[in-house]
Amino acid sequence: MNKKIVSIFVCMLLFVTASSVTGAVNINKFYSISTPRHAQTSADWYEDFDNYTLYQFLDGDPEDGGWEGWGDDPTVGAYVTNNQSRSSPHSVDILWRDSVSTDLVHRYSGVSSGNWTFTAWQYVPSDMGGNSYFILLNTYEPPTYHWSTQLEVNATDGVIRDFDNLDITLPLVTDDWAEIRVEIDFEADIQTIYYNGDELTQKSWTEGVRPGGAKNLGAVDLYADMNPSTSVYYDDFSLEGEAAEEPDLLCEGNLVWTNVSRGATVTGNFTVKNVGGAGTELDWEVTKTPSWGEWTFDPESGENLKPEDGPITVDVTCVAPDKKNEGYMGKITIENLENSEDVCTIDVDLTTPMNEASFVFQFLQNIIQRFPLLERILSFYLLR
Repeated sequence: MNKKIVSIFVCMLLFVTASSVTGAVNINKFYSISTPRHAQTSADWYEDFDNYTLYQFLDGDPEDGGWEGWGDDPTVGAYVTNNQSRSSPHSVDILWRDSVSTDLVHRYSGVSSGNWTFTAWQYVPSDMGGNSYFILLNTYEPPTYHWSTQLEVNATDGVIRDFDNLDITLPLVTDDWAEIRVEIDFEADIQTIYYNGDELTQKSWTEGVRPGGAKNLGAVDLYADMNPSTSVYYDDFSLEGEAAEEPDLLCEGNLVWTNVSRGATVTGNFTVKNVGGAGTELDWEVTKTPSWGEWTFDPESGENLKPEDGPITVDVTCVAPDKKNEGYMGKITIENLENSEDVCTIDVDLTTPMNEASFVFQFLQNIIQRFPLLERILSFYLLR
């Protein structure tokens, strides 16, 4: 064998061996571990309108605290007022003004699992005219909307009612502050609506005014109706809750096959585990394999894997390519079917028998693939 090649080979071998000793590289094992994510989230939001200036018009400007007009229309925003307030000095005024119906919206994100409570305080003057609406939407992505909660304030009838079922009513509180509270259980797809301390109704969250919605809180909407109505005031909004923990995929193992006869069948395994929150269920699947070889997995996918179930062993069978003097590398990808960003990979390394010279060159090729900077060193020596 050429002495220069042997010299380079020895240098490379010493480098890799030294790296292995220090823990930087291990050419015999390739592990893939997905780091557990902090899936549990919680959020609190509160709005009392007291940090805005008196008569500030909330229409979607950066200083408007996330309040905007329906469908990004700034003309249907609302004014901050001191006519009434539950927490001094301000509230927001929902009414018809200058032939325009107020339609004020605040959006939310990340509220799509677990249990949440949305609270708003409402003041209806006894001389109110017309109707007004308090609305929660599960989808607010203009021009796509899905309503989950729609309460009609009907001054003529003196009631507040569920717009899904007009027969469900409670007496309307006037000239005083009344609490509207909506408790949402996303996992059970149930919302319970309370008014002034009394339960108004309990029903599905997704099958609201327009069925087919999402388990999600998209926005609150304060609407002064299609026909003229006078002032209804809102103050002291809050959104409190905690998202449910989610499943989290973890894979461990190594697949290294050396000196494999061409066309031979080799076996190995790796494990799949749910390291998410207690009680979560993971649906997973092997979604990608190396482009070489014929692959079989047992099992290839799984459903409802809980953390307490422990790891699942996946047995791997591979029929090696029908070529000799070759080295093959690749990755097996496993995916959380409910979260396409939660994936892990298993590195694979397979070599078929080689003669001495082919072994050296293949070994160097594999090393260069793992350590691209060494290509410069190799080129320097070969060109001398």
